[in-house]
Amino acid sequence: MPYFLLTINVFLMSIGQLFFKQSAIFCQHHPELNIILKYILNPWFYIAVSFFAIATFTWVKILTQMKISVAYPILSISYVLTAIGAYYIFQERLTALNLVGVFLIMVGVSLISIK
Repeated sequence: MPYFLLTINVFLMSIGQLFFKQSAIFCQHHPELNIILKYILNPWFYIAVSFFAIATFTWVKILTQMKISVAYPILSISYVLTAIGAYYIFQERLTALNLVGVFLIMVGVSLISIK
Protein backbone atom coordinates (compact mmCIF):
# COMPACT_ATOMS: atom_id res chain seq x y z
CA MET A 1 0.00 0.00 0.00
CA PRO A 2 2.73 2.58 0.72
CA TYR A 3 4.20 2.12 -2.78
CA PHE A 4 0.78 2.67 -4.31
CA LEU A 5 0.42 5.91 -2.33
CA LEU A 6 3.94 6.89 -3.33
CA THR A 7 3.06 6.39 -6.99
CA ILE A 8 0.00 8.60 -6.56
CA ASN A 9 2.13 11.19 -4.79
CA VAL A 10 4.65 11.24 -7.64
CA PHE A 11 1.86 11.94 -10.12
CA LEU A 12 0.27 14.58 -7.87
CA MET A 13 3.59 16.41 -7.56
CA SER A 14 4.25 16.28 -11.30
CA ILE A 15 0.79 17.47 -12.24
CA GLY A 16 1.00 20.20 -9.62
CA GLN A 17 4.28 21.45 -11.10
CA LEU A 18 2.79 21.55 -14.58
CA PHE A 19 -0.14 23.59 -13.26
CA PHE A 20 2.33 25.94 -11.56
CA LYS A 21 3.97 26.43 -14.97
CA GLN A 22 0.55 27.22 -16.45
CA SER A 23 0.03 29.64 -13.56
CA ALA A 24 3.32 31.36 -14.45
CA ILE A 25 2.18 31.67 -18.07
CA PHE A 26 -1.04 33.29 -16.84
CA CYS A 27 1.05 35.81 -14.86
CA GLN A 28 3.16 36.57 -17.94
CA HIS A 29 0.07 37.19 -20.04
CA HIS A 30 -1.37 39.66 -17.54
CA PRO A 31 1.33 42.30 -16.95
CA GLU A 32 -1.39 44.85 -16.20
CA LEU A 33 -2.22 43.09 -12.92
CA ASN A 34 -0.26 43.72 -9.76
CA ILE A 35 1.47 40.75 -8.14
CA ILE A 36 -1.38 40.04 -5.72
CA LEU A 37 -4.08 40.08 -8.40
CA LYS A 38 -1.97 37.83 -10.61
CA TYR A 39 -2.49 35.11 -8.01
CA ILE A 40 -5.99 35.96 -6.81
CA LEU A 41 -7.36 35.89 -10.37
CA ASN A 42 -5.25 32.94 -11.50
CA PRO A 43 -7.29 29.71 -11.66
CA TRP A 44 -4.17 27.67 -12.52
CA PHE A 45 -2.56 28.73 -9.26
CA TYR A 46 -5.47 27.37 -7.23
CA ILE A 47 -5.41 24.09 -9.11
CA ALA A 48 -1.65 23.74 -8.56
CA VAL A 49 -1.92 24.49 -4.86
CA SER A 50 -4.75 21.97 -4.57
CA PHE A 51 -2.61 19.24 -6.11
CA PHE A 52 0.23 20.09 -3.75
CA ALA A 53 -2.12 20.10 -0.74
CA ILE A 54 -3.39 16.62 -1.60
CA ALA A 55 0.21 15.50 -2.21
CA THR A 56 1.22 16.83 1.22
CA PHE A 57 -1.49 14.87 3.02
CA THR A 58 -0.58 11.79 0.99
CA TRP A 59 3.10 12.30 1.83
CA VAL A 60 2.41 12.36 5.55
CA LYS A 61 0.45 9.11 5.22
CA ILE A 62 3.33 7.56 3.26
CA LEU A 63 5.81 8.53 5.97
CA THR A 64 3.73 6.70 8.57
CA GLN A 65 4.25 3.51 6.55
CA MET A 66 7.81 3.67 5.21
CA LYS A 67 11.23 5.16 5.81
CA ILE A 68 11.86 8.62 4.43
CA SER A 69 15.29 7.43 3.28
CA VAL A 70 13.48 5.13 0.83
CA ALA A 71 10.41 7.22 0.02
CA TYR A 72 12.08 10.55 -0.71
CA PRO A 73 14.47 9.36 -3.42
CA ILE A 74 11.61 7.57 -5.16
CA LEU A 75 9.69 10.85 -5.12
CA SER A 76 12.38 12.18 -7.48
CA ILE A 77 10.64 10.27 -10.27
CA SER A 78 8.34 13.29 -10.33
CA TYR A 79 11.25 15.24 -11.89
CA VAL A 80 11.23 12.81 -14.78
CA LEU A 81 7.46 12.97 -15.28
CA THR A 82 7.48 16.76 -15.02
CA ALA A 83 10.19 17.05 -17.67
CA ILE A 84 8.24 14.75 -19.98
CA GLY A 85 5.03 16.67 -19.32
CA ALA A 86 6.77 19.99 -20.02
CA TYR A 87 8.03 18.60 -23.31
CA TYR A 88 4.55 17.55 -24.47
CA ILE A 89 2.41 20.28 -22.93
CA PHE A 90 4.64 23.36 -23.15
CA GLN A 91 6.90 22.24 -26.01
CA GLU A 92 9.97 22.68 -23.81
CA ARG A 93 13.14 21.19 -25.22
CA LEU A 94 14.72 18.12 -23.70
CA THR A 95 18.41 18.36 -24.46
CA ALA A 96 20.88 15.50 -24.34
CA LEU A 97 22.05 16.82 -20.98
CA ASN A 98 18.45 16.79 -19.70
CA LEU A 99 18.05 13.19 -20.84
CA VAL A 100 21.31 12.15 -19.17
CA GLY A 101 20.09 13.77 -15.96
CA VAL A 102 16.75 11.95 -16.20
CA PHE A 103 18.61 8.69 -16.81
CA LEU A 104 20.82 9.25 -13.75
CA ILE A 105 17.77 9.97 -11.60
CA MET A 106 16.21 6.72 -12.75
CA VAL A 107 19.43 4.79 -12.01
CA GLY A 108 19.60 6.35 -8.57
CA VAL A 109 15.98 5.48 -7.79
CA SER A 110 16.59 1.93 -9.01
CA LEU A 111 19.64 1.55 -6.77
CA ILE A 112 17.79 2.81 -3.72
CA SER A 113 14.84 0.52 -4.42
CA ILE A 114 17.01 -2.61 -4.46
CA LYS A 115 16.54 -4.54 -1.26
